[in-house]
Amino acid sequence: MKPEQWIIEGEVGTSSRTIWAVMMGIVTEPQQCDWNYDTPSDPDDMSRCVKLIILFPEWRPRLNEVAQIFPKWTPYIREWNKLEKMYFQWVVNLDEYHNKLHEYFVNKPHTKRPRFHSEMYDIMQTLYKEAMILDGWIEDSPSAWHRPNESEIGVTK
Repeated sequence: MKPEQWIIEGEVGTSSRTIWAVMMGIVTEPQQCDWNYDTPSDPDDMSRCVKLIILFPEWRPRLNEVAQIFPKWTPYIREWNKLEKMYFQWVVNLDEYHNKLHEYFVNKPHTKRPRFHSEMYDIMQTLYKEAMILDGWIEDSPSAWHRPNESEIGVTK
């Protein structure tokens, strides 16, 4: 598959599309993330990013370009190798969880339904706060963020 095909035929999410847009030269000026471009929010999002880099390994050395265009990506790029390794373990753990879930429904045991826990998700949540601050957000309270308006940052017209 060619990079031009991937955007139409590939496994595309907002975060993987963000990497693609930088690598393809679609986005060239530094900017904040928005609904078109963003970071991965969970292991599933990260999986699409990892798969994109597996498809186009020549982009791996250029990943810093994503953080240069979108500062919010900085912690994710810094921790890319760790997240990538965790992704492969997450796939194994997810398969194991699906097997346990299948057994639970087949055998209908009188036990609690198995829960899936992902260390990768936890790590990604720790990167999230740093990413939001780098993207210009202010934390009002846990999980509540806002972007300052012009009056808050001292911009006058």
